[in-house]
Amino acid sequence: MALIVGCQDGERLKKGRIMREILFKNMTSLKRRKKTLCVSERSEDQECQTFVKKSFIYLVSPQTDTGHALSVPVVYIRKHRNTKTQQESFCFRIKGYFYLAKDASFFKVRFCHCLKIHILWKTKQFSSPKPASLT
Repeated sequence: MALIVGCQDGERLKKGRIMREILFKNMTSLKRRKKTLCVSERSEDQECQTFVKKSFIYLVSPQTDTGHALSVPVVYIRKHRNTKTQQESFCFRIKGYFYLAKDASFFKVRFCHCLKIHILWKTKQFSSPKPASLT
């Protein structure tokens, strides 16, 4: 499902209007015991183009022994800035697992949550200015 919010193509960037396009995906595979949710957003204004992608992946497997201790989820953070092409990218990912009980059965649910942001600046000003309260 795609949703376009904002103005028409002819009026795209007049008077500070913002053009946004949102795409939502919900994919489930009972055979593979996998569920994927994904939300992608693309927006454009006078200063920059922004691409944001959020994804949530879950894999379920039957578990016979629940004696395993839970581990702490692993967090990955990556940030990249390129001043020549005026681009910024950021990726935040969490991977881990948890156990689920239903009736007399136990399941191990592995998950991966991811947030990716990519910004392409149009102006020579590379990042948005800091608010006065932060300085």
